[in-house]
Amino acid sequence: MIDVDIDMFYIIPPNGEIPLYILEDSILTRLDYLRLLSEGSTNEFDGKSEYLLENSTYDKIGHFVLRLLASTSSDLCIYWIDKESLLFIHRLDSLSPRRLHKLLKQIIWKLQIFKDKKNAIDTTLIDLCKFYLQPLVFKHLISNCHNCNNFRFEMRFEIVPDLVKERELVFNNGNIVTYCSNWKRVLQSLFSNYIITEMNIMKRQSQHIIKHDLRFHILNQKIQSYLFNKNIAHGKVTIDNIEAETQKFPLCMQHLHSLLRRRHRLSHYARLYYSLFLKEIGMTLEDAIVFWKQEYSKPHTCTSVCSHNWQSNEKKFIYSIRHMYGLEGSRRTYKTPDCNLICVGISGATYEGGCPFKDFDKSTLRNLLHASLTKDEIEKFINNVSAKDPEVLCTAFLKLVRKDDINDVIIKSPIQYYQRMIG
Repeated sequence: MIDVDIDMFYIIPPNGEIPLYILEDSILTRLDYLRLLSEGSTNEFDGKSEYLLENSTYDKIGHFVLRLLASTSSDLCIYWIDKESLLFIHRLDSLSPRRLHKLLKQIIWKLQIFKDKKNAIDTTLIDLCKFYLQPLVFKHLISNCHNCNNFRFEMRFEIVPDLVKERELVFNNGNIVTYCSNWKRVLQSLFSNYIITEMNIMKRQSQHIIKHDLRFHILNQKIQSYLFNKNIAHGKVTIDNIEAETQKFPLCMQHLHSLLRRRHRLSHYARLYYSLFLKEIGMTLEDAIVFWKQEYSKPHTCTSVCSHNWQSNEKKFIYSIRHMYGLEGSRRTYKTPDCNLICVGISGATYEGGCPFKDFDKSTLRNLLHASLTKDEIEKFINNVSAKDPEVLCTAFLKLVRKDDINDVIIKSPIQYYQRMIG
């Protein structure tokens, strides 16, 4: 008999009853923790940890209710899947070999017993777990293999589209080849796409439940408001202190600020990203209107980027700024993109944004670093740029600027960087 005590893929939904106020509290607590996990700040979590104990009733309820709600909201789905995937890999990293072995066995058992109709992801997961459970393969996996290809497993490319997009895998006659050294990343990708597939299956039923069950309808509104309408400022940036505060900005936002001051214009997405960043670090609506009016009222020489001026487009500019603050249109308060979106998002000849550690040449990066580091520090830093991920480099830059060794932190967003600088 298999001891059912690990369900990291959330294959079996929970049974029983729970008071509505505890249901709501467990979900909001989970969202708090997921946000802190994505920001690398779980040490700041002060909620009820019992709601997050792996495989507990609260843990399952929090996941499955959010899965139900996310299946009817693309915004919540995008937000939640990314962070739930981080929780999965966080837990996977802490599994002992014995519990990892049990997890793989239980994935097979639960999918075979509890799912009558198995889709492509189900069968792939079963086959992959059986492959990993082979004695020689499993012994190799837990030996912390790195950058090796001793064992390989092939699957259809459409099963892990995120890995295909990132070009992390090799193609072979319509299949992609995975190697033992990236087994955790493969499981994480399958986890995300398994949850997405399950949400698509339950979408129609979920819409009916949320529409006709007043409790879920109210809960859904509370979560949407909690995530997307809460406008929490992470500082107090004004038109008077912004020049001093820019020294605390991440390089991506320092770059946009410098370009704006020099050209008095930014392309559409660069202006959008920088506006959202300023809003989230405390710039009021009134100051934002004055700030952008000052810049866009000045002459410019970059017609290929933006030829608008404040005098001719004042109403359009003010509407756009109010829209970002949640006061026009859908009245949703938009968030600053995280590092992942900045790195993989916008491209084009006129877009001047992006991640300096990924998208800029060494000469441009060196000029940006000059405002914060000494010449020796810059050269030493530049020599390490090509060898590491952008988020790791941004974190290393933060440590250099702060002259402080910040442990257990990886920068995931511009807001997180700024919070660390003012904290």
